Amino acid sequence: MNRRKQPLQTATHATQKKSRRVKISKTLAPPLMAHLGYQGARHLHPQRLPTKSAEKTVSVRLLDLGNETIENLQKIAETIKRLMVPGLRLKAIPENLMDRLVLLEKLDLSNNQLSDGSLPESMKRLEHLVELNLNTNKFTKVPPALKKLKSLSRLDLSENSIDNLNGLEKLRRIQILVVDNNKLTSVFKEVCHLKRLEILRCRNNSIKDIGVEIRQMKQLRDLDISNNKLSILPTDVLLLPGLETLNASRNKITKIPAFNIKLHNRHWVSEVDLSDNQITVFPGHLLRMTEKLDLSSNQIKILNMNAMKELERNPNQELVVDDNPLVFPPAEITGQNAILAFIQEARLNTPVYRGMKILVIGSHKSGKSSLIQSMVDNQGRLAEDLNESVAGIDLYDLIYDCEMKVKSEETGKMVKEVRPLQLCLWDFCGHPYYEFPHYLFFEQPSVALLTFNMKEFTPEKFNEMIGCWLDWMIAKTNSLKVVLVGTQCDKMSKEKIKEVKAEVKKQMTEFKNYHESILNERINDISQKSEISPTLTERMFSYRKLLIFTDTFTVQSDVIATSSAEFIGFEQLRKSIELIAKDENQFPPTPDYNLPLVLHKVKTFWVDVENYLDEKSNSMVVPIMPWDEYVEEVTTKFGMKKQIKDITQYLHVTGKVLWFSSAPVLSDYVFIRPAWLFELLRNIYRHDFEEKVDFGIDDTYKQMGFSQTRFERNKKELLQHGVMDKDFLRAILGYLIPPDMKENFNFLLDILLKGFKIGYPAAKKSKEMTYNFSPEIENIENVSKILIPWLRKTAEPEEIISLWEDRNDRERVAALLRFPKYIPPGLFELLCVGAQKTERHNLTFKAHWSNGILARHNKIDAILMISHESGPKGRGACLKYELRGDSPDPVYYPTRPAAMWTILLPLLQDFEEIIKSFKGVLVERQMLCKFCREPSFLGEWNTPKETQNLPEKVCEACGEKVDTDTLVQQREEKRVDLNTLRARIAAQAQEAARRARNSNPIDSDT
Repeated sequence: MNRRKQPLQTATHATQKKSRRVKISKTLAPPLMAHLGYQGARHLHPQRLPTKSAEKTVSVRLLDLGNETIENLQKIAETIKRLMVPGLRLKAIPENLMDRLVLLEKLDLSNNQLSDGSLPESMKRLEHLVELNLNTNKFTKVPPALKKLKSLSRLDLSENSIDNLNGLEKLRRIQILVVDNNKLTSVFKEVCHLKRLEILRCRNNSIKDIGVEIRQMKQLRDLDISNNKLSILPTDVLLLPGLETLNASRNKITKIPAFNIKLHNRHWVSEVDLSDNQITVFPGHLLRMTEKLDLSSNQIKILNMNAMKELERNPNQELVVDDNPLVFPPAEITGQNAILAFIQEARLNTPVYRGMKILVIGSHKSGKSSLIQSMVDNQGRLAEDLNESVAGIDLYDLIYDCEMKVKSEETGKMVKEVRPLQLCLWDFCGHPYYEFPHYLFFEQPSVALLTFNMKEFTPEKFNEMIGCWLDWMIAKTNSLKVVLVGTQCDKMSKEKIKEVKAEVKKQMTEFKNYHESILNERINDISQKSEISPTLTERMFSYRKLLIFTDTFTVQSDVIATSSAEFIGFEQLRKSIELIAKDENQFPPTPDYNLPLVLHKVKTFWVDVENYLDEKSNSMVVPIMPWDEYVEEVTTKFGMKKQIKDITQYLHVTGKVLWFSSAPVLSDYVFIRPAWLFELLRNIYRHDFEEKVDFGIDDTYKQMGFSQTRFERNKKELLQHGVMDKDFLRAILGYLIPPDMKENFNFLLDILLKGFKIGYPAAKKSKEMTYNFSPEIENIENVSKILIPWLRKTAEPEEIISLWEDRNDRERVAALLRFPKYIPPGLFELLCVGAQKTERHNLTFKAHWSNGILARHNKIDAILMISHESGPKGRGACLKYELRGDSPDPVYYPTRPAAMWTILLPLLQDFEEIIKSFKGVLVERQMLCKFCREPSFLGEWNTPKETQNLPEKVCEACGEKVDTDTLVQQREEKRVDLNTLRARIAAQAQEAARRARNSNPIDSDT
């Protein structure tokens, strides 16, 4: 540029030698002052300004910024869309350069010497500027002039000395941001508000961490954060919904955290580059979401065999592991095909040992997820910093190398051997919302880690943090081996930790003593009676059975103090788990199933079945197989039909499939991908439904024809009334079952209603938010609404209160079920769903509220109320079934107790069937006196013979004689047909009238 200006200066000073000036002008070409591009042209052409071309100039590249150049530029400024001024060593931009560039869309000021404050105020007029290139300058901060560029979508600030990105908050339309080669230590906190950002390049900086703010960057698809100082790559990055390419090479990353990748809804990332880091553990889970994974030049020694199955399933995937100190497979095995062949052969020759399932439970935000993440990654991790808070149940796999003594097959002597202990971790969300839906997964032996926050613990909070969870588990099963795990011990002194441990141990003893005292007190009361009826005998037997049941419930009362932040206590936790696994008495064989012990060899063809089902589950839209089809397919392929139940039970207890062998209806199905089922139930039962379910996030609603208004109406209907619209449910589950697969959806809905008993069909009436709770439904396709009792929180309607009070003086029969200590969550809801079965109970529901239902019988003149009430001080609860006569003429045609028992007894039998699955629950059955309405009598519907022989019993509360037909159902020979009963009552009334007329002939007309 300087060489071009020199001849111009010479000509200017030679004013006295005209002939020489003319000579120079003839021998030198006019100086090139710009490169111009015209509308429709592909290339720029060298031109002198002002141009004489009639074509519209849209692109200009300036070669100097002299006054004459700027003046000439302004003459064509109104058509210019692209202006390039690179490499002129500019220290400032003239104020008048931007004056008339009203249509400018692209501005290139790269490779100059611009610094802070060098951009003119006139830049704010560039309202149409889309792209700005400021790379290779001397900026130390984001230029303030950029704040006014409301249309800017592409910005290049690379090759500067910028140490922070404050000032970008106004640039809401930015899609591409390049800040390579600066002095940045933080990026994501400053750019997280850029909702439209798609490409972010920030390599060659000093960034040490990626904060949780990156969760907000849902449109980001290309991220280059290579050659920085990262030590951890958080899962938030890999779980970005739009991510296509990630380059995190040349950092100091030591390990990639484990996380759940939902196979049914996974987002594939084209390429993940983690080369030139310090990773030691093979992040095989990334193969479930990445088309190309580059792990070259790390410190990986072992490639996990199970994780490598993904490469076998997807031949188009690419894995690069060059320049790693591999020992498995050996270093001499190179190339992806050779590595896969070696692993396949090794898999055939490697024995498989039975693992076990671990349930991780505890109060909401007690540190469960952090604990699991730290266990899986074998380093400290905090879930709240990594966007991994749980809703529902999440699954994780973990392998411990467990040293044990085994008998040598060659010498017969005991030798030490290291065997892999495969653990399947189930992370249960501790929110009370899930207490009912999670009960289903507690029916098999397993280990439970019960977590609580040690820092927040006080003796008064024992029941809230520990006791209520023990009650919850004991109610369902005694086959769990519970380990108490305290969290956040890093925030406590050693003395305080000892104090908490001692207090928990003391409270555990008191908890057990209190439980035993309740039962022993009742046993003693019965023992002291002079005569013990069959009902009392049965009750005493149930009390003793409960004592034995709870006594075998194992809790390790010594608390293991842990800290996920500092990775404290995890070695002790590991040893505790290994001890349980090695103890052959913990999970012994059962009469029903012949399973191998934990850490013992599994039959080869059982492993083949497991691998086959794993492959099959990945290809099924709905990974559920009817039992008969499952048996046929597996036995046809592998044979051994006699062992099919043992195989399936083995897969169930190790968490590979779900088979509810003891549950009616559900036992007819095998769920071959548990994570899919958990995700399904998570979408129905979700404590954060209002926050997480959003119309704008998922396109499925629009695909199914939902408007924003309809979406909000259905969402409100579910949240306020517990009623789920069928199409709304289809849309919610749209990423699990495509909306066009109606047959698959109806198959699933049938299982949800009949197997999981989530609710029952309902129909909306014309009146706003009123429902028909017993619509006539011919088949599952005709269902339009589903009432989900667990979600229904409405109050008892005023008209129902009035209706019930109007029948207060009618004949009645009432049964009371008392739960002195604990009532299983969801029991009332299950009873409601069962009572709605018209073919069995012949009831029409008239109302359903949060803790009660009211129904009319379709043939007998009676109304039924089932209600649920909590016990005093929140301890225990009661369920009451009460029937009242509903005859239109209660004087001449009253509804007798015998008829009411034909309604009540099947309902009570339903209760008895359900309560069998809650073996650790103490329940007392009672009947109410029809006079004082106190629960004065034993509930003897299971053993009614003794009371059936009596005409009446005396109420201990009020002293009245009560007919026994209100306390038990009459014998068959004593029961009277309803029509016969009415005829008999009418005849008695006529006879009474006749006698009255004969005794008072004067009043005969009356």
